[in-house]
Amino acid sequence: MRFPLLLLSCLLLFVNTSQAKSSARELRTQIKNSSKSEKAEFYLKLSEHYYNANNSDSALYYAKEALIVSKLNKNDQFILKSYLELYYNYLLTSNSKEVRHSLNNAKILAYKIQDTIQICDIHLNLAAFYSENSKFDSAIFHYNASRKLSDIINYKLNTAQALIGIGEVYYERGDFENALSNYLEASEYSEAIKDNHIQLSILIDMGNIYGDDKQLEIAKSYYNQAKEIAEDMKDEETLSVLYNNLAIIYQDEKDYKKAQTYFEKSLEIEKNTDYKSGVALALNNIGENYYKMGNYEQAIVCVRESLASHRKLNLNNEIIYNLEVLTQIHLATGNYKQAIKYLNEGINLSKKLKTKGKRSDLLKLLAEYYHKLGDNKKAYSAMLDYNDLKDSVQNIAKSTKIAQLQAKFESVKKENENEILRVKNQFTQEKLEQEKTTSHFLYVFSILALFVIILIVILFRSKINTHNKMRRVYGLLEESNSKLKIMNITKDKFFSIIAHDLRSPFNAILGFSELIKRELNTTQKVAVLKEYNNSVNESANGLYNLLENLLQWANSQRGQLKFAPIRFDLYELVQNNLRIFNLKTADKSIKLSSDIKPGTLAYGDIQMVDTIVRNLISNALKFTDSKGKVFLSAKLDNEFIQLSVKDTGIGISKENQEKLFRIDSNFTTYGTDDEAGSGLGLILCKEFVTKNGGEIWVESELNKGSRFTFSLKSA
Repeated sequence: MRFPLLLLSCLLLFVNTSQAKSSARELRTQIKNSSKSEKAEFYLKLSEHYYNANNSDSALYYAKEALIVSKLNKNDQFILKSYLELYYNYLLTSNSKEVRHSLNNAKILAYKIQDTIQICDIHLNLAAFYSENSKFDSAIFHYNASRKLSDIINYKLNTAQALIGIGEVYYERGDFENALSNYLEASEYSEAIKDNHIQLSILIDMGNIYGDDKQLEIAKSYYNQAKEIAEDMKDEETLSVLYNNLAIIYQDEKDYKKAQTYFEKSLEIEKNTDYKSGVALALNNIGENYYKMGNYEQAIVCVRESLASHRKLNLNNEIIYNLEVLTQIHLATGNYKQAIKYLNEGINLSKKLKTKGKRSDLLKLLAEYYHKLGDNKKAYSAMLDYNDLKDSVQNIAKSTKIAQLQAKFESVKKENENEILRVKNQFTQEKLEQEKTTSHFLYVFSILALFVIILIVILFRSKINTHNKMRRVYGLLEESNSKLKIMNITKDKFFSIIAHDLRSPFNAILGFSELIKRELNTTQKVAVLKEYNNSVNESANGLYNLLENLLQWANSQRGQLKFAPIRFDLYELVQNNLRIFNLKTADKSIKLSSDIKPGTLAYGDIQMVDTIVRNLISNALKFTDSKGKVFLSAKLDNEFIQLSVKDTGIGISKENQEKLFRIDSNFTTYGTDDEAGSGLGLILCKEFVTKNGGEIWVESELNKGSRFTFSLKSA
């Protein structure tokens, strides 16, 4: 497990760097001789003195005394300082309850006395606290609150820290694209404020991103840059993080002995600083390294000790990593009963924390578990869940094909920009020529006053022509910009489908074709081969349906889809679709029915109408729970037939209804069985309904189902 350079430790560095100049004895003497209003200040200095001396008990005692005296004196400034001093000390003792209590009290006072800088810092500390305790939604809330206030008062240091913190939350959730975006924005602030702690955080977090993307040399480069800065600053806390992360790089390179050396260096520093969560994380990583070296007994000892500490500290995100490693060890040793116990706990916890990346890893282990038990049907189901979830996690630079398509798009975009530039140059040249003509006439005017009137007329006409040309050029520019915007939106949708929706069925086909190959080389069981082959066929059919939608939409965008309206029976078209979805309805125990009568004649492109009906039924089944109902009906409205697909599913909020049928909203969600979707189906329905001269709309309430209706000309 890689460490981000937690903002929590950075804040400690920022706030508690001053060294007490007076000795404890001198300070105690000053307390005896001081007035009531002065005692709080000396108590706080004593607390800070013992904090710097790593004497947490004495530091806490004097911080509490400072709080009591400050409350008696009703001095809000010193009450605030006392709560913050308590926070720093409780943080070292890993007392989460008191940490949160101290910070919340400090926040109330900071707002009361309107100390904006302290408010920014306290929100930042609260965010770091919630992040370390895996409460990521609360962490994001406080990071954003801190950043908004920091922007208002131009507190650049705090803004940079908030951006790094937000990036680390996205990193923990597996959203590397948003993580990288926030790190890069923080880097811009870092260059302005020239702060080594901020630079260290950014270098380590960037290294983590590239390490997870398996670009190991780039990751090493970032870590080594950070290591040089940390060594110059003699920052042991950060060196521990770097030793750990470098160890993981060597682990990825299968140099386990070198990895073990760096892990132990990290553990030594964490023990010396008595940072309990740091010790627990280091033990987990050492245990995982023992597992990869084949030393299972030592691996279990280390990881169980780490798990016990994380449970005691209530660090749920780190608990997931412990459970994953223990599952791997027990699968390797054949202790399947213990493996599934840890695995189920990890999957449930990752769902609760919304950590998609880690849940994806655990689903892959679940597929391996069922495969080892010989339950290939459940193994296949787990593998599909793993592929779907894996494809929903956004990563940077994961697909060379996408990069090539992006480059191609940029090339087309550049050609359009060049065309605009050519038009601009032509206009400029014409304008220069016109100015030359004007100068010539002015010269003639100076010689022959007789031609003044003629010259004025020529100039006036010239001005009108120039104005008309400018209007034409600006018209061309606006048209080109509109086309570029449409191309951008279409490109983004196309790349999204290629990057995610097409990859999942390919992964399933490749995975099970590999299993077929392995089975042919071993037992050659016909039943198993048949089951694997059925799975490949099912994935191929799903891929074919997605490609059919994608190609129809692409042809529609390029204007190559022919519109061929005919007179047809809507009843027969609907019945064909009901038969197609028989298997799907059986899998989810959903009742799919229609009251459309034979002889319901419509006029339109039958292929387009078939696509519309198929997509609406598919969506209804996707978002309807087991034992639900999907019902098709039609009614005549003047010259149109209104065909409705009604379900008893999860419904759609008012806010999300406005995003439907729009290509620029990029709105999609998962079905009741986590079925993935491209968001393309309803966009295609909207375009095909429009081509057939009709309209499409939705009526829905959350948890009360949805009704999608479109109109079609009657025959």
